[in-house]
Amino acid sequence: MKIINLVGFYYKQMLNRLPKLIYTLVLTLILSISESAGYSQTKNPNINNKNPLDKGILIDSLLAQNQEQVEYFKLKEEIRDRVREEVDYTFRHATSLLSIFLILLTLFPTSAAVWIWFLQTKLTNKILSAEQEIDSFKHDTISQLKKIVAEAQIILNELQQQTQKADQTIEQLQKDTLIQYSAAKADNSEQLMMANDYAKRADKFFLEGRLKEAINSYNQALKIYPEMADVWNNRGVVLTRLKLYEDAIASYDRSLQVRADYADAWNNRGVSLIELQHYQEAINSFEQALKVKPDYADAWNNRGVCLAKVQKYQEAVKSYNQAIAIKNDYSDAWNNRGVALMKLGIYGEAIACYDNAVKIKPDFFSAWYNQARCYSLKGQVQAAVTSLNKAISLNADNCQKMAKNEPDFDEIRDNELFKKLIN
Repeated sequence: MKIINLVGFYYKQMLNRLPKLIYTLVLTLILSISESAGYSQTKNPNINNKNPLDKGILIDSLLAQNQEQVEYFKLKEEIRDRVREEVDYTFRHATSLLSIFLILLTLFPTSAAVWIWFLQTKLTNKILSAEQEIDSFKHDTISQLKKIVAEAQIILNELQQQTQKADQTIEQLQKDTLIQYSAAKADNSEQLMMANDYAKRADKFFLEGRLKEAINSYNQALKIYPEMADVWNNRGVVLTRLKLYEDAIASYDRSLQVRADYADAWNNRGVSLIELQHYQEAINSFEQALKVKPDYADAWNNRGVCLAKVQKYQEAVKSYNQAIAIKNDYSDAWNNRGVALMKLGIYGEAIACYDNAVKIKPDFFSAWYNQARCYSLKGQVQAAVTSLNKAISLNADNCQKMAKNEPDFDEIRDNELFKKLIN
């Protein structure tokens, strides 16, 4: 850009001096013509030699004329010198300008070529850099996708393995049941198979939520073979779902008569006893289950619930600790442990338990609700409202209804945000 500006500057200078240059050349030409004419006049003077007097006058006239011519010639010489100087200067300056212009015209393509080469090189470098960044991003994205797919495949494989184990366990339990009773009644194997068919049909009805039909099928199976422990236990589970707790307990008892070391039956029996508020008897049932199966996380958790019901919170916490040690992602145990700690006034640790529960199960509205209670007891209004709002967003009917009569919210009940939430 500087080169172009310089060329423009010298070009304008030449245009400005062009009229002066032309004027100087014209003046020089005129002077040259005048000089030639004067020279001719001096060479052929009109002198009359006949009269001496006139000759003297002529001589004076010639002297005066010569004096004028001398002055004229001096002036002409001065003008000629000035013109020559001006012409020389103008010529030299014009020549210099033309030389510079020619040099610039010679250098400009080279400079332009160098500048274009520089720009092209810079652009090429940027393109290469962008391509490298794109390749790197593509590689990282593909690597992350491969990693996600690999992790998903691992999880899928684990689920398939667990499903296979569950299927194998169910099949083994069914075989154990058939073997247990076919040995005593070998001549009735056909009836055992029929009873097993009814039991499978009942299990299917149970999974589909057709609870009454499931009970009927279990009853049909037990009519054929009344000493099938698994069928009595499953029948008790369905009755518990129907909230027929006493009938459910009776069904669990029949199961335990057939197999006294049936841990699931002991645990399920304790759950029905909790619903009937027979807490100590329920604790005994859970402890029987734990004698048979010490790593039974559900039994430890349910035992903790019973202990909390009778306000033995420290023992309840210990029981929840056992459940969590066996199954660290046990969201119910984390939530229940938080409730027990809150009752003991250990609010900070209780809130940490609720945090763990909702990390495992983000839609666990009970854990959010209990956390709001805990924040309220600590006097942290904003945190309490935030947790309660989350709980209400997950289950508005239950949480709003409970919050209206919850004593733990007495500290923030006059807060406008709280009022808006529960109303």
